Amino acid sequence: MPETQPRLAVVGPGLIGTSVALAAARRWPGLEVRTVDQGEPLETIGDSLVVVLAMPVDVIIQTLPRLGAIMHRQALVIDTGSTKRAVMAAAAAAHLSQFVGGHPMAGGTTTGPSEARADLFDGRAWFLSNPDVPDAVRRAVKFVEALGARPVVLSDHGEEHDRLMAAVSHLPQLAASALMLTVGRAIGTDNLKWAGKGLRDTTRLAGSQANVWESILATNSQEVRPLLRQLAAELVNLSDQLDDREAIRKFFDEAARAKSSCL
Repeated sequence: MPETQPRLAVVGPGLIGTSVALAAARRWPGLEVRTVDQGEPLETIGDSLVVVLAMPVDVIIQTLPRLGAIMHRQALVIDTGSTKRAVMAAAAAAHLSQFVGGHPMAGGTTTGPSEARADLFDGRAWFLSNPDVPDAVRRAVKFVEALGARPVVLSDHGEEHDRLMAAVSHLPQLAASALMLTVGRAIGTDNLKWAGKGLRDTTRLAGSQANVWESILATNSQEVRPLLRQLAAELVNLSDQLDDREAIRKFFDEAARAKSSCL
């Protein structure tokens, strides 16, 4: 992005999109930011030099084919979707020559702009991928670095990203929600007031909104499904070993070793 008179368009000014705009304005005072909210014309992006698509994955996929006819020919297009394979396939089909698949590892359980902040991406990983357009990837690297993020460039078309996210993001979300659902059904919502910090911390993600996760899970089902089945099998196996002290010790020890790597 140029040092003088940069122009940025953010399509989807929710938590991520608004934070992108705030972080960019922090880096480039006087930045011209054009935002396009739901129901507003895409033509608003005009001649912006960078276009950030910060919507749910299914909306990103629906939007990509419409961009070529309305945006600047050399505009860099980056999305922030939580899955990449389906998005990058849609971008290729739309013949967007400056598209880079992106995913910032930042966010929250709410999606609105009220919690947006300029430092949301500071020090956070931001995945970038499109081996077919190395020049665009280099531009994207500079842009996300300017937002305070730490770019992580992958050399495929979203496969590795989706495999990783299924394990470190999508499965934890489903596990937390399933745990909260199970506890709530077991004791009734009135008794949840007795929950301690352990349950509250473990199920923090259960407050996430379904409209975000619907498209994430639909576009990454082939990676998430086997992990869910593996987790279910682990729990069934555990249920049969609750009185086996050695098995329980091995279970906790292995989990603790894994946990020490993600602190």
